[in-house]
Amino acid sequence: MTQAKTFLADLIVSAADPRRCMKWAALTFSSFIGLLILAPFPHYFSADLDYGFLRSKGDYFFSSGYYIGFYAHIVGAPLAFFAGSLQVSRTLRFKWPRFHRMLGRVYCWSVLLLAFPGGLVMALKAYGGWSSTLCFALLSILMGAATVAGWRAARLGNYRQHSTWMLRSYVLIASAIFLRILHPMITIFGLDHEFTYQISVWVSWLFPLCVFEMFRLYSNHAPSKQQRTASG
Repeated sequence: MTQAKTFLADLIVSAADPRRCMKWAALTFSSFIGLLILAPFPHYFSADLDYGFLRSKGDYFFSSGYYIGFYAHIVGAPLAFFAGSLQVSRTLRFKWPRFHRMLGRVYCWSVLLLAFPGGLVMALKAYGGWSSTLCFALLSILMGAATVAGWRAARLGNYRQHSTWMLRSYVLIASAIFLRILHPMITIFGLDHEFTYQISVWVSWLFPLCVFEMFRLYSNHAPSKQQRTASG
């Protein structure tokens, strides 16, 4: 009961902070898009090769072993995304550190054993030719590297670096959400469909990653509230 009251009190405090409100609004919207992405999964798990994305994969889906990477990725990526969304909670990290560590393990194993290797396999057959292949391969490698770096930093007790690397990893895993938002927006320009897709997949992770890095640099160089108070 005491923990529940503490959690509610934290929610009230968070509601009064515009930045936290924006963060949770963004996470809620992203999670909603994530749930929409899961809608066609019954077709994917049943290997319906006449449905949507899978229509162009029938010639090699089973014969090339593509299906192994495909299933690994579509299981691991959603697990990592939703686990990572909960990890953003400051309350969870500080009030329930054991649960935070458990979710962290789920996130790391989902990325390293499923989403990362599955993404590399899928990149080889990506729509859009060599540009999309390079994009998804690089995205998968960077996501895996960021996750390993974040895990290693935690093991060494460097929690500041741990947080930074895991946020990078989360931004990269969330590229699927940005892609679903960006692609329809770019199609309004009437460009070639394949070229539109190539632009969308690159922008879907490069843009949010650049925004994250700029925000991080600004936060590191901006004077803290305590420093402003002391100087005033």
